[in-house]
Amino acid sequence: MTQSHDAIIIGAGVIGVSIAFHLAERGLKPLILERKTVASGATGHSSGLVRMHYDLKAESELAFVSFSKYFINWRERVGGECGFKQTGFLQIAKREHEDRLRGNVGNQQRIGINTSIISAADVKKLAPDFLTDQFDFAAYEPDSGYADATLTTNSMLDSAKRNGATLMQNCEVTAIHIASGRVSGVTTNQGDFSAPIVINAAGTWAAEVAKMADVNIPLETWTHDVAFLHRPPMLGNFPAVIDDTVNCYFRPEGGALILAAGEDESMRNEPPDAEDQTPTKNFLNNLIDNMVKRMPKIEESGLHSIHVGRDGLSQDQRPILGAAGPAGFYVACGLSGTGFKISPAVGASMSELILDGKSKTVDISSFRLERFAEGQPLKGEFEYGHIWK
Repeated sequence: MTQSHDAIIIGAGVIGVSIAFHLAERGLKPLILERKTVASGATGHSSGLVRMHYDLKAESELAFVSFSKYFINWRERVGGECGFKQTGFLQIAKREHEDRLRGNVGNQQRIGINTSIISAADVKKLAPDFLTDQFDFAAYEPDSGYADATLTTNSMLDSAKRNGATLMQNCEVTAIHIASGRVSGVTTNQGDFSAPIVINAAGTWAAEVAKMADVNIPLETWTHDVAFLHRPPMLGNFPAVIDDTVNCYFRPEGGALILAAGEDESMRNEPPDAEDQTPTKNFLNNLIDNMVKRMPKIEESGLHSIHVGRDGLSQDQRPILGAAGPAGFYVACGLSGTGFKISPAVGASMSELILDGKSKTVDISSFRLERFAEGQPLKGEFEYGHIWK
């Protein structure tokens, strides 16, 4: 017997769950279908940064709404916990990108983000253990930090369920049904489900899912290594950092560890279901070599663990959000490894697009799938180039 629902969301990562949360708040009874378990894909391997510095204004807007209306007010807005820790955030840019850094900070200040340009000497005051001779200025967000992506997803899911959402795990979609030009439901390994709305939030699997609706999404799989390092006992405080001068990012992880990863050497185009979780051969050595240039005491550290995550990477490394193909079919994918921090606002904006025909929280029309066929990939107003090399 076919079960009927108001909407079907394919994927129980943070994006799919956020959409379900917001649709349920609007009175719908969505069904979330997850081929494995909640947050088992990119979400469960997220580095969890909560920062607002992007070179594309629309992404900064999504991050600002997510921060100001959700992460710092999580228990009241959503319920449960998200694990947000305020550490401050530094974006360190190359000297030749100083004008771009200033342009992006100006855009962000006009949005309302608490950010400013600070000197290398100011950075030294924030983080006395940093070397600061490779740059002159950085962008600083004192309010930013990091959160727990799995905790965030599960608390949104709990709230969505209280409002009528349903989750089915270990439920793989094998077909999407289309009748008279619009979606009508799906077939899974646990039966058929009907709905007039189907949302593809399948992460690494999103391109494969889209093919079932005769939609082509230009995505490649992107595999990313993240290390947890023991924090040297004499290392002082430091904020979360994205450091383009040494091609890495890092942040505290509680009081005993440091999370760190590189911006290059990520593998591409592995199968979405590849089981190999082995880090890239030179990942750790290259990461430490780069981090020592900023934080010499990291040489006194040791490896705690490494995890390997995988996401869908779009051609311009920006999200793909909006309607696509048959009526009632929507995509929310291609988050390209930076989706966690914008996920609450993405869920709100997608729910508005689906129910009202237009997003109001943030205008997400620029993230439409059609931009690739039109030869109009997104570029930052003051672009730094691709995050992942």
